[in-house]
Amino acid sequence: MFKYLNNCVYFFTFLNTKRRNIHRGELLKAAVEDSPISVTELTRRMGISRGTYYNHIEDAELSFDLLERYGRFLRHDFTQDLPSMKKYSFEEPEAPYNTPSTMQEAIEQRDHWREKYYKLLEQFNQLLLQQKDG
Repeated sequence: MFKYLNNCVYFFTFLNTKRRNIHRGELLKAAVEDSPISVTELTRRMGISRGTYYNHIEDAELSFDLLERYGRFLRHDFTQDLPSMKKYSFEEPEAPYNTPSTMQEAIEQRDHWREKYYKLLEQFNQLLLQQKDG
């Protein structure tokens, strides 16, 4: 009886361990294969070489940060496959800024952001002076 129970415990422990040891590189490879984005386009967007990508898909312990970054470009949520991976902290919008349609709109946007930068720079300099005096 003891031997039977020992074998059962070993079997279920093996199944549980096997389930937790997911090859993250293979998950990435499967996501890329399911994606309409080619490897060439993906590596171009990420700013990495194809060799780096191929090294990543061979890495069983690929970092969650890299998987998250790949996931953003692939529009794939790796947290479905890896429950221990935290959910994305934020989602990037489709178009982060309004694209100007005329030169006048572009100039207005430039001026808006320049003024915003100058105001923040002034506030920062005032804080530095207060910290120095205080």
